[in-house]
Amino acid sequence: MKDKKDKQKEPELHEDIENLMEDSALVNESDLEDGGSMSEATKDKPDLTEMLEEANDRILRMAAEMENYRKRSLKEKEDAIKYSTTKFARDIVTVADDLERALDSIKDINLDNNETTKTLSEGVQLTMRSLTQILERNGIERFDPTGEKFDPTLHEAMFEVPDTEKETGIVVHLVEPGYRINERILRPARVGVSKSNK
Repeated sequence: MKDKKDKQKEPELHEDIENLMEDSALVNESDLEDGGSMSEATKDKPDLTEMLEEANDRILRMAAEMENYRKRSLKEKEDAIKYSTTKFARDIVTVADDLERALDSIKDINLDNNETTKTLSEGVQLTMRSLTQILERNGIERFDPTGEKFDPTLHEAMFEVPDTEKETGIVVHLVEPGYRINERILRPARVGVSKSNK
């Protein structure tokens, strides 16, 4: 039954194909009559080459945007890992400041005459060394800018020191050392800056 229907459709298909071929020939003839120029029907059709170029351009732009997004995301992720301890680090460096002050307060004492104070001093020094090593292992670095030119991105001026020997704007006194975390300023160094009288 199915074969009979298919056989009946065959002549119809042949007729359709022949009609299409005739139409195509007519279109080609009309194009030739116009001196090889495109017919109105052909002119209305979009240029496939142009469409492909536009699509290719869009794909390239999207690929570039995706690559930029991937790089930006990777950088943000790395920074988040690198600087995740910033708040904690900022708090812990104040402990280092306190240990330094404790050592400064006993530096003029003759420790040989007082065994208890000597033991205490050695304990504080050992604690300070351990803390410094821990900070360094975690990318936290202490810096002392004494003798350097004042830089507001690295230093915080607490006061000016009249100084006839040095030019204005030289760090001459350290109040508190500065700290960096992975090359980013964690805390600026608090300093006294020279002011020339000249």
